[in-house]
Amino acid sequence: MTEIKLARFRGYCFGVRRAIDMVERALDEGPYPIWTLGPVIHNPAVVQSLLERGVRMARTPEEAREGTLVLRTHGTTLEEMRRLPDVRIIDATCPFVLRAQKKAKEFTASGKIVLLVGDREHPEVRSILSHAGAGALCVRDASELDQAVKNLEGRPVAVIAQTTARKNEVEKVINELKKRGISVELANTICTATEERQMATLELAKECDLVLVVGGRTSANTNQLLRIARENGAEAYLVESADDVLPGWLSGKRRVGVAAGASTPDRVIKEVVGKVEELQKSNQEDKPEELREKEESGSAANQGGKTPESEQGEVGVAGDRTAKELYDQSFKTLQEGQIVRGRVVSVDDNGVLVDVGYKSEGLIPASELQRKGAFQPEKLSPGDEIMVYVLSADSGEGGLRLSKRKADEELAWRRLEEAYREKTIIEAPVVQEVKGGLVVDVGLRGFVPASQVERGYVNDLSKYVGKTLRMKVLELDRSKNRVILSQRVVLEEEHERLCQETWATIAEGQVRRGVVKGITDFGVFVDLGGVDGLLHISELSWGRVKHPSEVVKEGQEIEVKVLRVDKEKGKISLGRKQVLPDPWDSVENKYPVGSVVEGEVTRTAPFGAFVELEPGVEGLVHISEISSKHITKPEEEVNAGDRVMVKVLRVRPEERKISLSIKQADQTLLETKEKTVTSEGLVDPEAQGPAVAENGETKPEA
Repeated sequence: MTEIKLARFRGYCFGVRRAIDMVERALDEGPYPIWTLGPVIHNPAVVQSLLERGVRMARTPEEAREGTLVLRTHGTTLEEMRRLPDVRIIDATCPFVLRAQKKAKEFTASGKIVLLVGDREHPEVRSILSHAGAGALCVRDASELDQAVKNLEGRPVAVIAQTTARKNEVEKVINELKKRGISVELANTICTATEERQMATLELAKECDLVLVVGGRTSANTNQLLRIARENGAEAYLVESADDVLPGWLSGKRRVGVAAGASTPDRVIKEVVGKVEELQKSNQEDKPEELREKEESGSAANQGGKTPESEQGEVGVAGDRTAKELYDQSFKTLQEGQIVRGRVVSVDDNGVLVDVGYKSEGLIPASELQRKGAFQPEKLSPGDEIMVYVLSADSGEGGLRLSKRKADEELAWRRLEEAYREKTIIEAPVVQEVKGGLVVDVGLRGFVPASQVERGYVNDLSKYVGKTLRMKVLELDRSKNRVILSQRVVLEEEHERLCQETWATIAEGQVRRGVVKGITDFGVFVDLGGVDGLLHISELSWGRVKHPSEVVKEGQEIEVKVLRVDKEKGKISLGRKQVLPDPWDSVENKYPVGSVVEGEVTRTAPFGAFVELEPGVEGLVHISEISSKHITKPEEEVNAGDRVMVKVLRVRPEERKISLSIKQADQTLLETKEKTVTSEGLVDPEAQGPAVAENGETKPEA
C-alpha cells in the first residue's frame, strides 16, 4: 500500500498570494482591460486561469496601451520601468525582490561591486541587476567564479542572492571569495518561504522513495526543489498538473512525497494527491488478492505496527477517507474571528508574514500590527511567537489575512473581564492626562477618573504620565468600548490591611522607621505603615527647635521610638531624640568645672538667664552671677539671643543641670589677658635699663 507524505511547507507564499489578490482586485475595479507584464507568477495553471477570465499578457510595456497594467512578482527592470505606458500601474513585485533591488542600489552607491548568485536569464535576476549598475556580476554557483573574479579589480564585493537561491550554494560562493582574499559583504535576500519549502523537500527526499514536485517548469523555486530531491537520493519528477503523473512512477513505491513550489495553487496540489490515490487504487486492483494482502501486511510491519494515518504529515488511504480529505486535514482549520498562535517569518514595510500551520503563511498588514495610541511600539523579528486574529481564510487558494491588533484587543478584553470577575489587580502605564483623569494602556484605552488615582485629592495629574499604576476594574462595557479603572481601591485595601498589621504589632518602647507625612507648628505626623503617629516638636531633638521644618522634611524616612500607644483612641506618641545620642552623656568631659565657654542666652527668668552651650545642653546663670554690679533683673545685662562667655561652676549630669557664671567668666578672661600682656614684655618702666637716645647714645639720668 502506497503512502503519501506532504511537505510541511508547500504552495503559495506571501508574495504570490499578494500578487494574485492584486490581479483579482483589478478585475473587480478596472479600468479595463487588465494586463500583466509577462506572467504575473511562474505557474501555467494560474496564468491560464487568469487569461480565461479576461486578463491579457503584455510581452513589452508598450503593448498595454490602455486599462491597467500589473507588474509581475519577479520584478521589473529599470529600463522597462522607464517605458511604462500612461495607464493605471499596479506593482505586484514580491517584497523580497524589492528588498534585493534596494540592497543592490545601496551597495553600488557605496562603491561595492554587486555579485548576484542566481540565474541570469530569470526576470527577477534581470530586475535586480538593473539596479546594481553596469559593473554588477552574476554567477549561478561557485564554479563560475573564475571568470567573474577577473573583473573585480580588487574592489570590495557585496553578494546578493536570488530570492529562490539555495543557502548552501550562496555560502560556497562567499567562502570561495574569502579564500581568494576578497572582501565580502552579504545581504540575506533569500525568501524565508522559499527556504522553508526547500528544507521541507529535503526532509521528504530522505524519507520517501518517490518525490513529486508540483509547480511550473519555468519556476525557479520549483526547479530548485526538484534538484534538492534528486541530490538527496530520491527519485523525483516535476509535475505541473495531475495529468503529468505517470502510473509507472508508483510501481514498487511504498512512500510518495509531494512538495510544491511557492507559485503552486492549493487546488493543483490536491488534484495531484488525488491522482496518486487513483493510480494506487488501480494498481492494487490489478494485483492478485494474495499479493495485495502480503504487501499491506508488510507495509504495516515496516512501520512497527503503525498505520499510515498515525504518522504526522502522512496521507494514506484508510476507511472512507480519500487522499483529498486527508490532505485537507493535514492543515490547521481556521475560521474568521479565531485567535491562534503564529511564528513570524519575515518583516518588511508591507507588514508581517506569519506561519500559523495553515496552507500558506498569513499576512498582517501594517495597519493591523498595532492599535493607534499604544504606549510602546512593538518591534517584531523573524522567529518571534505572537497571537493573531484571523481576518479571512480563503480555503480555495490558501490566502490568509491576519491581525495582531485585533488579537491583542480581544485578549485584552478577556484579561479585563477575568480581572473584573475575580477582582484581581492589573498593572498598566499612564499614556496621557486628559480632562477629569488619566488614560492608561491596558491593551485597550482605559480611563482612571481623577478621584480614583490616589486615596486623597491630587492637584497635579501630569506627574503620573509614563508611570505604571496598579488598579482594579470598576466598570467594563464592550458595546461602548468603556473601561474604567481605579488605583484608589487598591491603595485603600492595602492601607486597611497595613493598618491592621501595624496595630497588631506596635508596642511602647519599639524603635520603628516611618515616613514624615505632614508637618505642623506643634510637631510632625509620621506614617508607621498605614497608621500615623505624632512626633511632638519637643521630642524632635535634644536641642531647642523653633519649627519642625528645621529638622525634618515631608517624605523623609526617619527612625522613631514609640513612647505611648492608645489603641482605643487610635493615638500613638513618638520621639526622635530618644534614638539620637544624648549630649548629657559627655558634658563632664566637654565642660569641666572652671572652664570658660561661649553660649547663647535662650531665655530669662526673674532668678537668672538660661544659656545653651550646645543643642540639648542648657545651663543656668543665677542673677547674682550675671554682673559684678547689683542688678534687679537679668534683662538689665542680657537678653535672649545674646552670645556670652560663661564659666562652668558646677556640673550635675544625672540631674541634667549646669551652673554657670558670666561675671566670673569676665574676671577670668580679664586675668588671663593681663598675664598675657605681662608675658609679652609690657612691664614697669623702672625695671628697664638706661634710656637710649634716638642717635643711639645713652641718655643721662635726670
